[in-house]
Amino acid sequence: MRVGNSRRYGRTTYKGGIRLGWEERGDLRYIQAKCIDISAGGLRVEAPVGIPLQSRVSLRVDQLNLSGSAILKHVERRASRFVLGLQLSQTLLDKTVAAIAKAAAQETCVPKS
Repeated sequence: MRVGNSRRYGRTTYKGGIRLGWEERGDLRYIQAKCIDISAGGLRVEAPVGIPLQSRVSLRVDQLNLSGSAILKHVERRASRFVLGLQLSQTLLDKTVAAIAKAAAQETCVPKS
């Protein structure tokens, strides 16, 4: 049983789009999903479909010029959507996480026209 927050890295809220790709039963699959949050070691996304646990996933966040790969560690169904927990293959640098936090803050401060 976990007590308190045992996460290795702090999370930064980021609500941008993300493209995910993976192989399933010999077929390459791609979806557009939405980031929920990002940390130096991983990210949480909301997707329209579930992906099999332990799948190797390629990812691309165009708004952040960020791409890489991850392993799917967690899948939770929420109504018609899926929340996916992805562990990055390489941790993000502190300056990259800071740039993501800055981008997220700017997006929330921009008035909608």
